[in-house]
Amino acid sequence: KQVANMYSSVYEICRNKIDMLIDFSLENFAWVARSVRDSPNAYAESIVEYMRSTFQCLGPMDEGSRAGLHFSCCGHVAERLVKLLTDPVDELERRRVSSGSIAPVSKIDSFGFRNLAIDIAHFEAFADSTGVGQLRECFSELKCLAAALLDRDLPVLLLPDNFQARRKKYPFLSLEKVLAVLEKYAGTGIGEKLMARGGSVGNREFLMLEKKEVIQLTKIVKLQLGSQNM
Repeated sequence: KQVANMYSSVYEICRNKIDMLIDFSLENFAWVARSVRDSPNAYAESIVEYMRSTFQCLGPMDEGSRAGLHFSCCGHVAERLVKLLTDPVDELERRRVSSGSIAPVSKIDSFGFRNLAIDIAHFEAFADSTGVGQLRECFSELKCLAAALLDRDLPVLLLPDNFQARRKKYPFLSLEKVLAVLEKYAGTGIGEKLMARGGSVGNREFLMLEKKEVIQLTKIVKLQLGSQNM
């Protein structure tokens, strides 16, 4: 029992440190990015570096406890990021007061999601490098959310008739979270969209919603959620 308590304390210390890194790195982070990065954001690199060094220091742990720590830390990173993206902005003050952590993301654009996808790939590559089986699955929900918002087929997949196709392509995607993100989505202006599309080939590969499209998709998702709750 003493050993179990010790490991529990280690898990908690690691999660608290991850919270500190996230809160410090993302306090004034620009999720409306307006351009695509070719490398992970600094917050992702610092979190991975912390986990890498921590896991190396705790190498002597037994295999089960070591795997448990890996899943605990990676799961916590993914959960925090999903909550930041999907928690309502009107919870801002309540969350600040109750937990002392940073407020949810208030605005994010298509480039912000594209850069997030690069960060997620960085987390997954780290997970694979640890040798702990299925560790990358910790990031499945986060990856699903980002991938869906970058998918140029999303407007079609969100139509009620395409429920099965959407479920098949994005099994971890919830409409509630899609709605939460759409309500924060900074639509791209037509001029901005044309400039971006005329740039790199990479910019033409992901979804860029104009403001009117965001409004339309929000209505479609709200109607479906409303009919589900009836």
